[in-house]
Amino acid sequence: MKSIRQRLGLTTCALLSQSANALEAVDNAWEIDSTILQYNEVDRISVTKAVATVKGIITDNDSVTLKTVYDTMSGATPSGTVINKPGNISFTGASGGGVATSGKVDSLAKFDDTRIALSLDWDHAASRQLSYLFNGAISVENDYRSFSVGTTLKREFKNKTLTLTGGLAGTYDQIFRVGSGDTPGQLTRVTDAITLEAGEKTTVDGMLGLTYVVNRRTVSQFNLGVSLSQGYLTDPYKLVSIVDANNIEYEQYTEKRPGSRLRYTFSAQVNHQEYPSNRIFHGAYRLYTDDWGIVSHTFKGSILYSLGDGHYVEPSARLYTQSAADFYRNSFELDPPSLVLIPSSLPEYLSADYRLDASNSITLGATYGIRSSASTHLRLRLQLVHWAYANSEYDTLNVYVLQASYGKKF
Repeated sequence: MKSIRQRLGLTTCALLSQSANALEAVDNAWEIDSTILQYNEVDRISVTKAVATVKGIITDNDSVTLKTVYDTMSGATPSGTVINKPGNISFTGASGGGVATSGKVDSLAKFDDTRIALSLDWDHAASRQLSYLFNGAISVENDYRSFSVGTTLKREFKNKTLTLTGGLAGTYDQIFRVGSGDTPGQLTRVTDAITLEAGEKTTVDGMLGLTYVVNRRTVSQFNLGVSLSQGYLTDPYKLVSIVDANNIEYEQYTEKRPGSRLRYTFSAQVNHQEYPSNRIFHGAYRLYTDDWGIVSHTFKGSILYSLGDGHYVEPSARLYTQSAADFYRNSFELDPPSLVLIPSSLPEYLSADYRLDASNSITLGATYGIRSSASTHLRLRLQLVHWAYANSEYDTLNVYVLQASYGKKF
């Protein structure tokens, strides 16, 4: 499920969080961190993710970070077709999962996927105020391969109270269906079984950031990002139903998305440590827009409470809202049915992927942590997420996330 997959190349252009924990000095030469995460959509998708990170200081001016990720994903995801579907059509489900042999493609297509990813960061301090970060990453799945490289430059000013950051990353992706290694013809009838070679996509990401230490207890951060993707941006498993005036499906077509996508992001966050309680307040906002017509707003907030003896709890909340893509349609109506006229009646681009629909979500969660010593850190996190979609027949989605992390410095 591509909505869950995290392209490691983008992390190259992500400004390091300046939270109170991130501002602590690292006295030890090596540290490890491990995480197990369980993501579950009610009656839909289940994901288990294992992450292991090793960071080491190899010289006075250089440190390296190696991260490995292993994901297993299974369940069912909306194929894009409407629920009411009489007739007979066969088609492979998402990620090579179930095949419908005696009916049209099910509106929920089963899938099963595995991902292995590796990334390597090298951080070099050229001087007390100037540092470079170089990154390389590779991610391999049953139907997706991703390769990325990037670099980030950080320059500190005014006694390290002001930091400017610039980053640039490039990613090359290969997309194909499990087993066949191909992609379906775009906006073609499913029964025609038109196939094309594997898809290719290139992405260039750029970022400019500013971090400002307001005072000894308050840090603010601002980021501007731009991203350009070109190539195969269609999901090879998503379909669109052609329906009559009663929303009864009489044909299924593969989807088609534009061959380029230009994205812009702006984010701002602030961290403040209260005195004398030492509570830590975190607030963040993110604006996203692209040339597909999607605009989203994200608001996040959390408060970290110290419970004494190294124990703490951090409740959090997140609000998200998104407009629909210009070419999103839950289905495409043509009435009376005319199979001959369908190709000429379809728009240039068309997708019924619910992720491109207008939507809203709310996330409530809490993290419980224990710092048993200066070198060990245990975190347990629980999140509950509710999504509501404006047009999709699958108009709600409920998710819970469980995460356990353990870190140690040597």
